Amino acid sequence: MEYELKFKIDRKKDILPKLARLGAKDLGKRKETDICIGSLGQGLRLRKFGRDGLITHKSIVCKNVRAKVRKEIQTEVSHIDNLIEMLRILGFPEKKRKEKIRHTFKMGDVFVMVDRLPFMGYFVEIEARSGAALKRAARKFGFDPAKGNCDSYDNIFLNYYIVNAEKFQDPKVTILPTFASENGFRKR
Repeated sequence: MEYELKFKIDRKKDILPKLARLGAKDLGKRKETDICIGSLGQGLRLRKFGRDGLITHKSIVCKNVRAKVRKEIQTEVSHIDNLIEMLRILGFPEKKRKEKIRHTFKMGDVFVMVDRLPFMGYFVEIEARSGAALKRAARKFGFDPAKGNCDSYDNIFLNYYIVNAEKFQDPKVTILPTFASENGFRKR
């Protein structure tokens, strides 16, 4: 099981010194594109980074201990674009797409991701194997677990879009949380 919480931050540079002081191992930074297939809170997520990626089955979300808790099964995939095309041919088209630039750190069994999302800025996502470990890690990094966000980035973006709908002007335009759509939006 995976337990996770997200915390909105203003700047990435605010969290980096804390991670260094606590001895978190830097696992690197990369752009990730998530392509989702399925619905009702579960389905397949294809995570693309370069030519390779991951395919992940996500079970229905259970909210427990003020965290998002779900079972995930994943495996690495080479040539992920080929898998995306095979699934499309078999009748499993892409439902949605989102992007982020993710900087990942590891401290023991806890993963800390500093994500930059189009339109919304920076978030820290903490993942642990238990609710107690998640709370301890959040507090170590200076976050109150009770104020953590249990939502998916999809729901966070939807809430952002609803609050900022007047900025988007044309309600018929499909705005995806991708860097290309963010850049196009800013050019209008």
